[in-house]
Parts: sequence; C-alpha cells; structure tokens
Amino acid sequence: MCHYKGVANDQTLEDAVHMARCAINPETMQTKVYSIKKTTHPKNVAIIGGGIGGMEAARVLSLRGHHAVIYEKSGALGGTFKIASTPAFKEKDRDLCAWYEKQMQELGIEIHLNTEVKDLSSLKADEIIVATGSKARRFSKLPGIEKSIEACEYLAGKEVGENVVVVGGGLSGCEIAYDLFLKGKKVAIVEIKNDLMAQKGVCMANSTYLRDYFAYKKVPVYLESKVKAIGDKELIVTGKDGKDFTLPADSTIMSVGYIPTPLFPASKHVHLVGDCAGIGNLRSVVWKAYKTAMAI
Repeated sequence: MCHYKGVANDQTLEDAVHMARCAINPETMQTKVYSIKKTTHPKNVAIIGGGIGGMEAARVLSLRGHHAVIYEKSGALGGTFKIASTPAFKEKDRDLCAWYEKQMQELGIEIHLNTEVKDLSSLKADEIIVATGSKARRFSKLPGIEKSIEACEYLAGKEVGENVVVVGGGLSGCEIAYDLFLKGKKVAIVEIKNDLMAQKGVCMANSTYLRDYFAYKKVPVYLESKVKAIGDKELIVTGKDGKDFTLPADSTIMSVGYIPTPLFPASKHVHLVGDCAGIGNLRSVVWKAYKTAMAI
C-alpha cells in the first residue's frame, strides 16, 4: 500500500544551520540580526489583507513608529490560517490568531473589514503591503471534480460522509486526514509523490508523528498514485504499477496545493508578503512580513 521514504525534515541549509529558531519570533536567539528599531521617517502604510502576514507587518510597523492601516476583504482577521486552525488539536494556532487580534487592538491598528481594495490610487499611503494570500489549485479537467470539496471548505465546516479520501498528502492533507480519523471517519490518502509531506520546511515533530500515527492506525496511504476520476461513491485511482483500482469515497477532499494571488504586482513602493509572494508556511509568512516591515 505504501512505503515511506522517511524524509523526516527536508529543508534548506539556511534553515538547518541555526541552533534554534522560533516560527513567530525572528528575534529568538538571533537578536544580533533581528531586532525592532524605531524609524526616523514615519510613513503611512496601507496593508491589503488581514491574515497572519498582514497583521505581523502591521504589528512591526506600529512598533517602529509607522502608521499602519489594514484593509480586509472579509469580515474577520486571520485569513486562511484561521480556517486551518479549526481542528480540535490546533488549539495553539487558535491562540496565535487570538494573540494577533489582541495585538491589533493594543497597538491601535486601524482596521477596515469588509473592504475590498480595487485601486491602489484610492489609498492614501506612502508604502503599500499586499498580503492577499493564495487560492486553492483545482484540476478542472479531472472527471467528477465538481463532486469534490476543497480542503478549506471542509475546515470551514462542510459535512463529509463516512468514507473519505483525501487527495494530496502534504502537511495540510495529512492534518485533515488525522482530523477525520479522530472524528471516527474511514479515511484514506492518495499522494502522487513517493512520500507523505515531501515538501521543504515541515517541522519534524509534525511529519514524524503523522507518518507513525497513520502506520500504527493502519490508515490506507497510496503513494505514487493519482486520481483518474471522482464518482458519486467511489474514487478511481491509478497506482504506481499503472493499474487502476477503486476506493470507496462518500466524500473526496482535494488538498493539492495553492497558487499565489497577489492582488497587485510588486514595485518600488508595493511589497508582497505571505502566500501571495510565494506559498510557504507559518515561519516563512511571519518572517517575510517582519523583514518587509523592518525595511520600510
């Protein structure tokens, strides 16, 4: 069924050389490199997007003495990260969202919810930060794709059946499969790569635990396999041997990655942070926002 390659912690040398670092605090054990310094030229900075990247940028900008204003299209702060924090075992992620919202209040950050920015010229700002996140990748030509649900739809509360197949064995797909198993669902994972979470920068504690948990609980995992078609109650999969087989699937959850959606392109006074600048993880989002805010 599967054979894990055991790539426990695939990351760049830049990520690996440090003794210890914190995903949400670049200054941890690196104060010689990272420390918030007051600006001598306060600016008005507009931030488009109120996710983690947008809020971190606003936090650092405010601490430096700039005037930051957040424009958020939806009715709440947190973005995709807030949706991703809904599983029961993600209480610390929910705490982080709450902490950021509290920081916005304590720092007096001006926030405009339910506000979509369509024209940069409408913003009275010296600098603009775009933090508009990403959108889910969709395989529009896959037969039966309309019968599937996207990962964030499930995390936002969409109901699923008894037999659930998660298509995509990255960190998000594996966490969703774990959540489904904890809820008593019969879950299986289909992954086109030769291992689960075969992506850079995944915390070893997370990847190792999930691999071991699925193996221990005998959760079906099909590596080097791809979906051929989605039916009403089944999924047709092509295995690594090239042969097709069928999996029972009352529901199919697609977790096959995301595509950056920068609302506006980067320029001299327009800066991209978060997933709209490139799909990453919590650390890459926070650190990019921190560095961008420090450079303004």
